[in-house]
Amino acid sequence: MADSVQRKEGTADFVDLAEEIPAYNEKLAIEKDLEKAPSVGSLDEFAEDSPIVEVRAAVPPTDNPSLPTRTFRAWSLGIFFTVVLAFVNQFFWFRDNPLTIRVLVAQLLAYPLGTIMARILPTRTFSFFNYKWSLNPGPFNIKEHVLITVMANTGATTFAAIDIIVIQQLYYHDSWGFGGGLLLVITTQFVGYGFAGALRRFLVRPASMVWPINLVNVTLFHTLHRRNSANGALRIGDDGQESTSWSISRNKFFFVVSAISFTYFWFPGYIFPLLTSISWLCWINKDSLLLAQLGSGLKGIGYLSFTLDWSSMSAWLPSPLAIPWWAQANMLAGFLFFVWFLVPIVYYTNGYDAKVFPIYNTKTYDNVGQPYNLSRVLVNNALDEEAYDAYSPVRITAFFAIMYGQGLCALGAIVSHAILYYGKDIWSRVRSAKQKDEDIHARLMDSYPECPDWWYAITFVVACGLSILTVELYPTSDMTWWHIIVAMCLAAVWTLPMGILTAITGQAPSISMISEWVFGVISPGRPIGNMIFKTYGYITVQQAILFTQDLKLGHYMKIPPRDMFIFQMVGTLAAALVSMGTTTYLMNNIKDICTEAAYPFTCPSASLFGASSIVWGVVGPLKFLSPSSMYYPIVWFFFIGFMIPVPFYFLARKFPNTWLKDVNMAAFMLGCGPFPPAATSIMPTWALTGFIFNFYIKRRHFGWWSKYNYVMSAALDAGVAISAIVIFFALQNNNIQMPVWWGNNPSSIDQCPMVGKNWAGHDTYAESS
Repeated sequence: MADSVQRKEGTADFVDLAEEIPAYNEKLAIEKDLEKAPSVGSLDEFAEDSPIVEVRAAVPPTDNPSLPTRTFRAWSLGIFFTVVLAFVNQFFWFRDNPLTIRVLVAQLLAYPLGTIMARILPTRTFSFFNYKWSLNPGPFNIKEHVLITVMANTGATTFAAIDIIVIQQLYYHDSWGFGGGLLLVITTQFVGYGFAGALRRFLVRPASMVWPINLVNVTLFHTLHRRNSANGALRIGDDGQESTSWSISRNKFFFVVSAISFTYFWFPGYIFPLLTSISWLCWINKDSLLLAQLGSGLKGIGYLSFTLDWSSMSAWLPSPLAIPWWAQANMLAGFLFFVWFLVPIVYYTNGYDAKVFPIYNTKTYDNVGQPYNLSRVLVNNALDEEAYDAYSPVRITAFFAIMYGQGLCALGAIVSHAILYYGKDIWSRVRSAKQKDEDIHARLMDSYPECPDWWYAITFVVACGLSILTVELYPTSDMTWWHIIVAMCLAAVWTLPMGILTAITGQAPSISMISEWVFGVISPGRPIGNMIFKTYGYITVQQAILFTQDLKLGHYMKIPPRDMFIFQMVGTLAAALVSMGTTTYLMNNIKDICTEAAYPFTCPSASLFGASSIVWGVVGPLKFLSPSSMYYPIVWFFFIGFMIPVPFYFLARKFPNTWLKDVNMAAFMLGCGPFPPAATSIMPTWALTGFIFNFYIKRRHFGWWSKYNYVMSAALDAGVAISAIVIFFALQNNNIQMPVWWGNNPSSIDQCPMVGKNWAGHDTYAESS
């Protein structure tokens, strides 16, 4: 590689970004006016850095290829944190209040542990078949740290396939044992690797594919390693170089904010839970059903409610400090339209018989508002048509119906948006592996051998073969080999457009309903098969996107691609074994698990999976969405979503320098993606935080923003994570509870006790469950 491209540590400083932004915007506007290619990587003055402002503020355009990567420290700490996170997160996922330990904790703890190992391990060199290695090749470096974090991330989130295994056993009394469940978990994960490898040229190398969540992690890595110049760590730039009057270093800023976050979380997390949702409308009249439905930020629409709890936002949405404001504005608009505008109209006009049910949940009912009794319509886990006709059609809340429509609308908008805005670039990349939308980071990565395509191809073929073996070995899956092929084709269609949207907004919808819908049409009345088909169709896409996000992290941090592949593969296998073992232990040793009798092991995540299996598996889309069904209009939402981006695309081309250029209808549809089970009170605070930091401060105080914004996001996460662990293990795990008072009322934390009742004020299944 040319010396001008491969810049070593210490030879490059950050330029004054604030001064270059106007010139950059002017040049970009000229290019757009001339209808040239949108890539700004061709601009000579930006050839040695990323054209994306957010990336320039977080990722230095430097590399040090001499740093060791696959060291003993990286392997040992990576496996250790993978096993610990997989066990802890899977164990707590069954609890009434799940506690998720994010990979950030491993990222923080790995640094001092790696540094200690570098001091105490022997430096002797060993030789094995002419391969020389050492337990301690030198100071603990940033690339080892990244590989540890990437491996740990495979165990930081629970495997969605395990939720389906739980529902399969509890709802339908069918179990495949440890081996069958492990095959299901492993195959869904590794099929995702195949898709991630195939699409990395579209989703990793281009400069426009930012993956904003990674910028927080990148900033934290450099913040931790900046001072240790001896280890070859990459530098962001000297303190004070950005145009800000604040002289505090990033390191000190990080630890100060972390300490504040740690201390503050004791209030919403233990002392004063009311701060998680301040629903002040309910305080006007606690006996008003109307105010409870409209005002509750936990179980209602959440008008004017808000949260003062960082963890409640970060649990369901990406960090508001990491997502560009234009994306947040689009998501906020979508939330306001669907949740605050459309849902009340449908509910109070009694659309979908809405007033028979609560205003806000995702459960299934019969036609008189009672929980749907599966035992009355199932024979050998298949739908009995006569019994179904004699009992009741399945009913859902109006909110649930609208969210199904919104989900289809979002998928249609994603397809249309990808074709209109990225179609030319996708087509050009199909014909060529390298394009001009590749910045300094892509060129620096060219110095490392690329992971061969056949590695990913073999992974995909083996995973598909094991998937077919899994469903053939267990006939109760109600699936055959051709179902797997259909699921893979479905995943192949959706991975790229969803990956593009996630890469630019940090958020993406789910194709869960599409997967369930497809199987419900081709094999109706088979709930177990429906869930498993969803596993291979939907979760494959989800995992492919998560793996691709980690590949982009490695891209930013200049990690050899082959090392990334190996660490991800080993970490995934280890996490799957631990998670499945933990699940098996809990299911076999906790009596009445996933019921109120087993509190706190009530399995809250099972509710949505169970409801979906009833709607799309037991009943099926042909019945649920038949022309005679009240839910039939949901069918048309996909086509509506597909058409919505078209006029905005042409308007933005006609008026390129107006606000229309920031309209993204795919992001608009994501505004109500996590609702429910997420609390509606999180969106106002999330959007306001993004406006303050990623719009106002970014424009008015760009130097401060570029120096501290991503550091603050990482610090807030770190303080909350450590505080949550201390509170749980020191207090809650020992049954030391905060005395009951107004701020932690157990019957209704946000002081909206009427929520959970239908319009007539009657108690419902939602309230008791």
